[in-house]
Amino acid sequence: MFCALFGSCADKEAAGVLYIKALESYKQKDFSNAAVFINQSLNCDKKNKQAILLKAKIHLFQGQYKEALKLFSDLYKSECDNKDIQRYLIQSLIFLEDYQRAGLEIQKALLKDKGDWRLYYYASVIAAKENKLDVRLENLDHAQNALREGAQIFFDLSFCWNVLGIEEKAKNYRDKCLCLDLNYADFFVTKKEDKSE
Repeated sequence: MFCALFGSCADKEAAGVLYIKALESYKQKDFSNAAVFINQSLNCDKKNKQAILLKAKIHLFQGQYKEALKLFSDLYKSECDNKDIQRYLIQSLIFLEDYQRAGLEIQKALLKDKGDWRLYYYASVIAAKENKLDVRLENLDHAQNALREGAQIFFDLSFCWNVLGIEEKAKNYRDKCLCLDLNYADFFVTKKEDKSE
């Protein structure tokens, strides 16, 4: 087996190979093998932050929330501008039902980025757990508004794929655009009518 080959390795090249193996397993949702590979990678290079982040994510998706939280917290201390780490930290706190701390982290994150719909969604999850329907609705409304701004991205993607003649992709992005903002519907109908003339 490939893992055994590098079981007692000490060089960064081997750590990189093992990290890639872990990442491949993670992407295939094979978290058990991903955990084996990432642990071996970290045995080779204990300070690799990418590997530590992947290990934390593996813990999170295996339901090992305390272990994930510890790693995300440690990473966040040195990478406090990393929004991905902060979001994973918030998710870990929510899974651990530490809603007060999760709420504080959400507020800190919103100071930096009011346009991230996920932060409002996390706040709505906490509100649901605390039976605060009005707060939940307010946060879901903020999330919807933040998402609506993303409709332009899907609109542009649809346009580009349409220009390239790849109808299936163009339609996929058109549908995503319209899910977020129906105000684009008239434009898509107009473009369709233009093609048929």
